[in-house]
Parts: sequence; C-alpha cells; structure tokens
Amino acid sequence: MEMVLIARETVVNFFKRFEVFILPILKFFLGLFVFSRILNIEYSHEAFNAFSEAMSPAMLSLLFALLFVVMPANLSWMLIILTITVQISVSVEVATTVFGFLLLIFLFYGRMAVKESYIILFVVIAYAFNIPFLVPIIVGLYFSVTAIVPIVIGVFISMQIPIVFSLLESPMVIDLGELDIPDLITELPGVFTEAYVSIFSAFSGNYSWVFVAVIFAMVAVVVYLVSRQAIDYAKEIAIGLGSIMMIFGHILMSISVEESVPILSMILWVIVCAIIAIIVRLFDSVLDYQRAESVQFEDDNNFYHVKIVPKVIMSKPRRRVTRIRPDSDE
Repeated sequence: MEMVLIARETVVNFFKRFEVFILPILKFFLGLFVFSRILNIEYSHEAFNAFSEAMSPAMLSLLFALLFVVMPANLSWMLIILTITVQISVSVEVATTVFGFLLLIFLFYGRMAVKESYIILFVVIAYAFNIPFLVPIIVGLYFSVTAIVPIVIGVFISMQIPIVFSLLESPMVIDLGELDIPDLITELPGVFTEAYVSIFSAFSGNYSWVFVAVIFAMVAVVVYLVSRQAIDYAKEIAIGLGSIMMIFGHILMSISVEESVPILSMILWVIVCAIIAIIVRLFDSVLDYQRAESVQFEDDNNFYHVKIVPKVIMSKPRRRVTRIRPDSDE
C-alpha cells in the first residue's frame, strides 16, 4: 500500500507541476475523440460532398480538436451542434429537428451552466465506452445536485441516437425541384408537419430512457448526500451505496417495464465503474481516519465543533549518499 501511495503522490505532483500543459492536451484529445466520432457519421447531404472530398475526416478532426482547445466553451458547443447537423443532413427533417433540440439545450442551459454542460458530453462518451454507470457516481461525488439536469439530458440524447440513425436509413427528403413556387408554398407546411409527426412519434415510442434517467438522477443525489456526511469513509460508502442502488434500480426497471436488461453484464459493468470511481477518489485525496480528531473552540458569537481528518501525504524516500574518503597520509 505504501508503494501505491508513493506512486499516487508522484502522479499528483507531476500533474500540479505541469497542469498548464496537461489540461489543454487532455482537452485536445477529448475534442479529437468527439469530432472523429461525429465526422464518421456518413449521412451528410450530397451538397457537402465536394467539401468532404477536399479535406479528409482525419484532417477535419484534427482541425476541429485544435479549435476545441482554443475557442470558448460556447463556441465549442456551437461547433459541435453544426458539425452534427451537417453529418445528418441527408434528411432535412431529422437534421432540423436535431439542430433545434440541441440549440434549445445550448440556449437555455449550456450557455448558463458551462461547466455542468460538459456532463452531457461525458454521458454520451460513457455510453460509447459502455460505462454510463460511472457518470452519476462521479457527478454525485464532485458536483452539486443541479448536475442531475445534464445527466437526464445526456441519457435522453444517448438513448435516442439509434432512433436517429434508423430515421436516417430511410430519409424523408423533400423534392423541391418538381414544384412550382405557388405549389411549394402550399405543400411545404403540410409535408414538414407530416414528417415531424413521424419523427416525434418515433422518439416518443422510446420511453425506457425515462427510467434510466430517474435511476441515474437518484443515484447522483444519494451519492451527493452520503458523501457530504461527517462520517469516516463517507465517499467510499457513497460509491458502494450508489452502485448497489444502480443494480437494484435496473433490476426493478427490467421487471416493471419488461425491458430486457442483461443482468449479469450490467452488474459486472457497475462493479467496473465503482472500481474506476474508487481510483478517481484515490487520486483526489487519501485520508487517515486513524489520526482524526475533533476540535472545539468558540468566539463571542459562535461555538465551533470541527472534525479534522489529516490527509495521507507520501513522498519518495531520498537516497542517502555516503562519501567515503580515504585517510590522508601524514
């Protein structure tokens, strides 16, 4: 255990020393992953073929990742929204629906809660790596209760992506070339209305995301409340309770809504996510509860009762070099 704590202290000190360089590099790789996934969506309209042939998806991913590092968060979100819209533009109706939904999220939430809005992105990435159970646990440990909003949004987006792809497989493209202007003005509202009714009926048919969002939100709240208690190993207990609650929540969901949930696989991934959360907690701080003590003091207006838990700080043992000098001949 001592070697693990020494290795942890080395990594933490290295990160603090080079944080100004490490954070942009991590943000670059995050942007590279996000835009490479988006640009691999091959449902763009033929009008964008000339542009896509001029630059390969790999080059565009590198360029957008660099822009993701240097641009403010609001502009980065707009770049992601526009890129998604272009990549699914083979269907005008689906593209405008997705663009409008993402733009509303940005205007009414992402623009005001910049840091918490990144949780939406992390939920989608966690689903891509099959570890979505990790997000509510981490959010409960290090964010406020209001972070359940981006969790719910992220779950909704992640679970609607297959439906969007299924709609893009048979796009309802409106042929404008065969219509005169008077007929176009007359027919266009009805055609769009019929298309949007089909799209929203497809989205509303998938209601399992509601149960998953409720489970994730409850886990995040429980982890938040337990981890803030003045008890020993509060955050570790919170991780355990959140993991157990996640497992039982999905089992109840599979029974109540008759949703086929692979129980054994789900339990395995929840355990993996709990281990990852414990590792994250380890690099956050390690507390020595055996040396904890309570301190009481007061001033003219208040009486204070404070519990002090010292952190475990390890340092690499320094090598002692002993110089042996031969006796000088007299």
